[in-house]
Amino acid sequence: MGRPLAVVVGAGPGLGLALIRRFARGGMAVGFLARRAEAVAGYQAALDAEGLDTRGFVADAGDAPAVGRVFAELRRSHGEPDVLIYNAAIVEPSRFVTPSGIAEARYGAAPGWQARGAPIDAEALVDGFRTNVAGALHAAQQVAPGMIARGRGTILLTGGVLAFGPWIEWGAVSLGKAALRSLGHSMFKELAPHGVQVATVAIHGTMAKGTAYDHDRVAEAYWQVHMRPPARWEPDVHFKPGADDGGDPDA
Repeated sequence: MGRPLAVVVGAGPGLGLALIRRFARGGMAVGFLARRAEAVAGYQAALDAEGLDTRGFVADAGDAPAVGRVFAELRRSHGEPDVLIYNAAIVEPSRFVTPSGIAEARYGAAPGWQARGAPIDAEALVDGFRTNVAGALHAAQQVAPGMIARGRGTILLTGGVLAFGPWIEWGAVSLGKAALRSLGHSMFKELAPHGVQVATVAIHGTMAKGTAYDHDRVAEAYWQVHMRPPARWEPDVHFKPGADDGGDPDA
């Protein structure tokens, strides 16, 4: 059916769009999913103007039926995906049992995030888990059978330093990233014997244009992970240009 297919679940104006561009420029057709129709239309117009082979869809990563319909359509139009990148997450500063100590979390030159004033409740935690973890499992289940049948494929999950140690203002996100990393390790053990690479990319800094964590630089790292030979596969990949990157500001 032509070019090999990559699917990016969780397309945004930063890393998501950079990933779409990098894999399309690497010779792949790229399907991408985002929640807002106006965002998908804007991304698609920009990518079309660049002559890249992409196709955008409106779907919430935490909505399993909607995501399943997108994958079914992509299989009909492009065949089985060769690459899945799960880049979706609910990112919101929050504590578990005490009010947040900040109004906004801001690091470097990147835009800040408004903090949740009250401790996160169980319902919000479960809602976030649907996107942060369960959505990744569902997306992987959409592509894994085809990858196993062909004996090749790559599944990449966007992780972070929070998976290795929670920060007080990022309790729910830390929990989600730790669970996502555990999912990635489990799938690595399941799928590597079938010729399918699974890795979680732990980003140890805040992404911002023109910095060591420029979105294009991070996207290039994903491409290089995808291109690794099986002898170099490992479940954790750390994007960490500086030796001191990723330190806990609460420590």
